[in-house]
Amino acid sequence: MQGSKGWLRLGLLGIVGLGCNALPGPLNGSGSGGGSAQTGPGGPGGSGACTPDYACMPTAPDTGDYYADCVARVNQFRACVCLPPLSRWTSGEACADEDAAYDPSHSAHAGFIARICSPEGYAQDECPAWPSETSVVSGCLQQMFNEGPPPTNPCDGTCFETYGHFINMTNTSYTLVACGMATVNGRLTAVQDFQ
Repeated sequence: MQGSKGWLRLGLLGIVGLGCNALPGPLNGSGSGGGSAQTGPGGPGGSGACTPDYACMPTAPDTGDYYADCVARVNQFRACVCLPPLSRWTSGEACADEDAAYDPSHSAHAGFIARICSPEGYAQDECPAWPSETSVVSGCLQQMFNEGPPPTNPCDGTCFETYGHFINMTNTSYTLVACGMATVNGRLTAVQDFQ
């Protein structure tokens, strides 16, 4: 299932296509992220202007620590579109690992939908059946970013099915990301839970 569509996304408790923009409170983010001319180097309030780069292809981190590399990669893409970084959600990593181990024998996002563990977060992206941690960080997460930006805001239904990974990665309501992984039958499934 790897390749140009070898990944799946989930926005809060639904199957592909349930967008976060239809939900109240902290779940209702701006969707595409977008960026801001007032965001400069070093995040909001920095000096200088930031121009969103939707064709951004930064070199993927490869420290040997998948969890740190995954969070750093998500934050590379957020920086590309002038957004502040997400914090590593270490207390969500064990649950993200459980979801990644559960899903290959069920279906994508099955653990997240069933709430098999806690904390689950508000949204989840998933990279099923990839060959390695490095390929997830460099390939799958790049493909997710390459989906965006969506043509409309809000981006629900069919629009979210197409742009959902980008929307989750760049949602301005989220402040945390927990990365999880599990190898099942020699293939790595990885998830990113957003809170």
